[in-house]
Amino acid sequence: MLGIKSWRDRMPTCAEARPGRCPCCTQAAQPIGGPLVIVGHGLVERQVLGPQTPGGAAEAVVIKLRRYRCRACRAVLIVGPRGLVARRLYGAGAISLAFAAYGHGATGREVREQMSPWRRVGGSAVERWLTLVRWLDAARRGELFAVTGLGGLDRQSVARQVVLVLAARGGRLLGGDLTESAFEGAVIAA
Repeated sequence: MLGIKSWRDRMPTCAEARPGRCPCCTQAAQPIGGPLVIVGHGLVERQVLGPQTPGGAAEAVVIKLRRYRCRACRAVLIVGPRGLVARRLYGAGAISLAFAAYGHGATGREVREQMSPWRRVGGSAVERWLTLVRWLDAARRGELFAVTGLGGLDRQSVARQVVLVLAARGGRLLGGDLTESAFEGAVIAA
């Protein structure tokens, strides 16, 4: 599967991006000798915020996602690049970078300044970043990156633990940069 940056450069064809099975009814996309079950159903645009690479600047990117329809159960499927998180504006890599910065002692405001492409904020966001708090609380509940066992930890410890788990998923090498490995692990985990 392509990442966000490569998906922007070359969007895969309808056949290349078609899922092999419907995630709702598990019907095969194209049974042997049978008609196509998962068919192309158009395109939809989605905005993704945050850095697209570990050392990159925060940016707002608009990408096109492919839509499919399952003829068996009539579900509409949306297929996009690795690194997208359902119902979140920021990419998985950007969220992992935010966790790494916060886990190393940065304030919510400093994290927002690094991750958000927007420089103008409202009065309530001057000193803290509620989006970061929401991500940390979702991670604590096991709803973000599927890391469990964080219930009794404070937010900064949650950030550190999630970064360690993501770095392991990203294949961290001894002596390698933990933040870059966590970025790669978040893209895989999303």
